[in-house]
Amino acid sequence: MNVHHSFGRLAVAAGLTAWVVAVAAQQPPRQPPQQPPAGQQPASQPGNQTPRQSGNQTPGQPSNQTGPPAAPAPPAPKPAIPAAASSIAQRPDDFYGQNVSVYATVERQLTPTAFSIDQDPKGTGKEVIVLARRLHEKVEPSAYITVIGEVVRAEAAEIAKVSKDVASSLPPEVLAEHAGKPFIVATAVVTTALDDIAKFIPPPMTPEEEVLDKAMKSVGPANGALRKGVDAANAELVKTNTAILAKAFAETEAFWKSRNNAEAVKIAQTARSAVDTLAKAAAMGNWNEAKAQNTTLNQQCASCHKSFRERLEDGSFAVRRDGTR
Repeated sequence: MNVHHSFGRLAVAAGLTAWVVAVAAQQPPRQPPQQPPAGQQPASQPGNQTPRQSGNQTPGQPSNQTGPPAAPAPPAPKPAIPAAASSIAQRPDDFYGQNVSVYATVERQLTPTAFSIDQDPKGTGKEVIVLARRLHEKVEPSAYITVIGEVVRAEAAEIAKVSKDVASSLPPEVLAEHAGKPFIVATAVVTTALDDIAKFIPPPMTPEEEVLDKAMKSVGPANGALRKGVDAANAELVKTNTAILAKAFAETEAFWKSRNNAEAVKIAQTARSAVDTLAKAAAMGNWNEAKAQNTTLNQQCASCHKSFRERLEDGSFAVRRDGTR
């Protein structure tokens, strides 16, 4: 082999590699995927199926059956774009409406749930104001912190579009002092110890609520199995699951009696009566009556969930606390 030719080929290859790297470096950074217009569903992608629902959802429910509707899930968060606090402060118009992830230092705490951040621990005068629904502990000045949330203008109406709770708890003087500066309505505030101090923590259940929660978690599978038993005219399957449901609705009735909620008690009694009637109809082979009672049962479940159940921030369910406790 000719040594000079070998070195020549290596030199050409090295030159091409350097050229490719240089060209790639000049390309603009990849932009985050565009969000679909309001009301338009994103295109179906592999792995983009509807997540499994939390709470008392009945599996295998046919589309023509009347049953407890699943509570609407919270909207999926927009992807967070890494950004510097200094960039947001200098070019806020480029970031308004964007969900960002910012690693910066705390400048000072303004209220129990609001503080300012700056890119430089020494302060640059280009701070960004962070608002949170809650903070489980104080933020320390000059401490590094990661903030994730949406960038908004320093206007109460704009803040309320993202979180009414945050807007209502923000003192007007904070807005006035920082007029014209970008605000971030935070969904997460993570310390260097990886503790999200803005995280929602569900309130602890009372012993009575724990009994109700256990009963409700038994209703979903039993109701799904009951429906299959009725559709298949399977008396044994119906018998097994009506027994489970009768116990659950008896516990539900007792819970609402302890809360002096007459409307909820009546719903539980109607559901329990439907279960008893369904069981008797199935034992006699009267499947038309069994199907009618199954519809009544599902209507009672839907009515109770609509009136007395709420979805919490983390997607879990709880007994409504506005006048039902």
